[in-house]
Amino acid sequence: MYFRFTEKVAINISLFRVSCLTDCRCRVIHLLSCLLNVKLSIITMDSNNLENMASNIPKEAWGKLVDTACETFVKIVYPLTATTEGIGRLIERRFNNLNDEQKIIASKCMEDASNKIKNSKRNVVEKRPIKPAVIYEALENSENQTDVTIRELWANLLANEFMEGNVHPEIAKILGKITSQDALLLASIAENDPQSFSIKVLKILMSTYSLGIFGDKKTFNHVHLEKLGLIAEIEKCWYLTVVGKEFIRCASDPT
Repeated sequence: MYFRFTEKVAINISLFRVSCLTDCRCRVIHLLSCLLNVKLSIITMDSNNLENMASNIPKEAWGKLVDTACETFVKIVYPLTATTEGIGRLIERRFNNLNDEQKIIASKCMEDASNKIKNSKRNVVEKRPIKPAVIYEALENSENQTDVTIRELWANLLANEFMEGNVHPEIAKILGKITSQDALLLASIAENDPQSFSIKVLKILMSTYSLGIFGDKKTFNHVHLEKLGLIAEIEKCWYLTVVGKEFIRCASDPT
C-alpha cells in the first residue's frame, strides 16, 4: 500500500506556491493555469493583480467554463454511481449548491479521481456501497483543493470510494482538516514506522516544502495529527495509529 503522489504533482507543485490569494476566483485562475501548464506572468503576480484578472474575465467565457465543469461532473458521477440507485442525483444536488469557483475545482478533482480509476489495476467492486457523505466532504472542501497535494489526496480518496466503497466518512472528515505540511509529516512518520505501510513520497515534493519539522520531536503539526487520532507518541517516538493507517490506505493512489 502506497501513500504517494503522481508525477504530475511534482511537475506543477511549484506553481502553487502563491500566497495571499484570498479570492476564490483568483485561486481558480491560478489552478487552471497550472493544470494547463501555462507559465503565465500570473505566477509572479500579487493578489491585487490576480483580482483584476479575475474581474476582467468576460461573463460569457466564465459561464462556459462553469457549464463545462458541470457537464464533466455529471458525466463522471452518474456512471460511477450507476449501481446505487439515487446516489448520483443526491451528489449532483449537493454539487449544484456550490458556487461557480467551487464547481470548477470539484469537477477537476472528480475528473482526476476518474482517471485514477481507469488507470488502476484493481477491479471495481460490483454493488459497492458508495457513501454520499464521503463525496459531500470532498465537495465541501473544494476550495482547499487549489493546493495540489490536498487535491491529489482527495482524488485518491474518491477513487478508492468509487471503486470499492470502503472509505469511512470520518476519514474524509479528517482529510478536510489537514494541510500539505500535515500530510507530508504523516508520510514521514509512516516511512519510519516499521509496523506501518510502506510509504513513497516524491523527493521533489519534500524539497519543495521546506517544512523544518521532520527533525523536530514535537511541533504543532505533530500535536494536530495526534489530536486527529492519526499518530501517537510512544517513548518519545511517533507512530501511526489504527486511524492513521486507515487514513493512509484510503488516501493512497489506487493506480
